[in-house]
Amino acid sequence: MSRLNYTVYTEALLLRHADLFRPFLGVVGLAPEVLERPDVIIPLSKYNALLEVAAAQLDPDLGLRMGLGLLAGAPGDILLGGFGHAARSASSVRAMLDFGSRYMVVHAQANELTWQVRGSHLEICYRLTDPSITERRQDAEYALAVLYTRLMECTAGRFSLARVDFAHPQPASTALHRQAFQCPVRFEQSSNALVWPAAMLDEPLVTADPRLFQALLPGLEEQRKRRVADNDLAMRISLAIETDLKGGKVALEEVASQLCMSKRTLQRRLSELNVEFNELVEEVRQARALDLVRHSSLSLTEIAMRLGYYEASSFTRAFRRWTGLTPRDYRQQYQQ
Repeated sequence: MSRLNYTVYTEALLLRHADLFRPFLGVVGLAPEVLERPDVIIPLSKYNALLEVAAAQLDPDLGLRMGLGLLAGAPGDILLGGFGHAARSASSVRAMLDFGSRYMVVHAQANELTWQVRGSHLEICYRLTDPSITERRQDAEYALAVLYTRLMECTAGRFSLARVDFAHPQPASTALHRQAFQCPVRFEQSSNALVWPAAMLDEPLVTADPRLFQALLPGLEEQRKRRVADNDLAMRISLAIETDLKGGKVALEEVASQLCMSKRTLQRRLSELNVEFNELVEEVRQARALDLVRHSSLSLTEIAMRLGYYEASSFTRAFRRWTGLTPRDYRQQYQQ
């Protein structure tokens, strides 16, 4: 099932590091204006790709360095806009984590923050829920580093990490990870997680500001409802498109009919989401193709037919355009 077109606010992150990211905007299909305004919304997939491309060219630890504040720039709460300000204004670690779990969608629609107490430890987990994003190292390291630095700041460094887990493979060098976190760091785990003493959960925040927190909450709640509604609509449209893929050409009129909308209403809603119908069809088809090639036992010919390709060669050409690999090579590489 496809979950596409998630977006993220650039906030001050890209603006603060504009000189660093500017050379790579065109590579991932972003316009220069994303470096000019903090209220710009961009596709999460392109934001993530920008981090990965910049890191590949400049510094493999780029996300980690940004999250730890080792590059010149603003504090992490500033980089995350109103969401960041409100988080550090909460009354306690528990309140901060509950806030983050509920309102993360305001900053980025496919970012998920969860927490649980397991025995004597508090586990705080972060993940991207968009399955079309496969390269995730920079995002994960940036997110955990920001969370770590904010919690250390807000609790005046009273607690030490017990462990850090990352879902991505271990990089060639982990020196910065171990130096920064001062605890065991594991890779290829089931989730990205910071593990702290459970006693930390009810620690009051030294940055607590009840009046600011309450002032920011109504606006964030309004944004949360709107972003969740957008998520739901994008999901419904994507599912309708998936249903029509077998027939080859996916028609706007048929998708609108499935959603009990007029063609004009669907066009208006897509415009509100800043999505072109044909681009969405292509993204749904691509995500479905990657999922089927990776996880199903179907033959490549069967997959091509399910996606509306009448010839396997057409599917192979499209797949190579998406990934740089043939479906067969991609499946073999993934299985390794």
